[in-house]
Amino acid sequence: MMHAESEEIVREFFDRRRIQLKEVKLKIAIVMLFCIIGINTAWAENDKKIQQQTDLLLVASTAREMQFGFEKRIIFPFLQGTSALTSGNNITLKFGAELTPVSINILADTIWTPIAFLSFSLGSQIGSGWNYDMFGTRMNGMGLYRHAAQGDPEEFADGSGLDGAVWDVHLGAALQFDLAAIFPGDWNHVVMKFENIVNYQNYTKARGTEQWYFKADDGINQNTFGYYFSGFLGYQMPLFLDMVGFQFESSLPFYNPQSGQSLTNRKPEMFWSLLAEFTIGKSFNIITIAQLSNRLIHPVTANYDRQWKFYRVIVIGIWRLEGRH
Repeated sequence: MMHAESEEIVREFFDRRRIQLKEVKLKIAIVMLFCIIGINTAWAENDKKIQQQTDLLLVASTAREMQFGFEKRIIFPFLQGTSALTSGNNITLKFGAELTPVSINILADTIWTPIAFLSFSLGSQIGSGWNYDMFGTRMNGMGLYRHAAQGDPEEFADGSGLDGAVWDVHLGAALQFDLAAIFPGDWNHVVMKFENIVNYQNYTKARGTEQWYFKADDGINQNTFGYYFSGFLGYQMPLFLDMVGFQFESSLPFYNPQSGQSLTNRKPEMFWSLLAEFTIGKSFNIITIAQLSNRLIHPVTANYDRQWKFYRVIVIGIWRLEGRH
């Protein structure tokens, strides 16, 4: 009898200990949960702030081009970590508008950076245009490509002002690198970026293989899928001359879904550019670009022959209204 009572007392003792231990574990878990919530909240408040950038742009070139632009970026921290590769992870929403003497355009892009050296983008734009004479030259803002007469090399855009719309959707991926991420230092910013974009462009009045103008270009656009590549190598310095670099660009339409024709036999349009960026004060930058290009030989030949020559000098003024420079 005494033996049974002793067993019961021992059992009750250990049951109480187990209950107490569970309560302690529960309290510890609750405290740890609040600590984690507190740490995450502090991290979010201190490090995961949404950033905004707002820019006004003025672009002019020796090819008698001019463009006013507005660009807004909203940068959301997303899946950020503590390492150098993931601490800057984000999703950026970019909105903008462009106005030239012959066109107007609005655009939107979403850019996801899942790791420091890689980003993906998805976006679209839509615009319209008009045609008129400027500086003694016909400015073909938008319209179907036409010749003045049979055998006449003179070209013009067939369309009235705001007659239809040009739109596109594009998907891209970019690899980017900064040497200063490995070897920190103000003078170690050797930067590289390689970008690939696939897009579909469409002029609402064009059908089949009809060619069209937009923004006073060469007028050989079709409603096609296309590919664009850009490679940039630059050096950034803590000086008034903030950046110098070289850029190569290439673009080529490759398929017309309305006619079912492949366009890969066309020669790609290419540019070699020398860039220099200057920082003036805390909110203003000037970028100068000198370009060589394999421009089309006019009148346009049957196989779209091109010839390398000096193309233009571009000057871009950027005034930052909001956000860090």
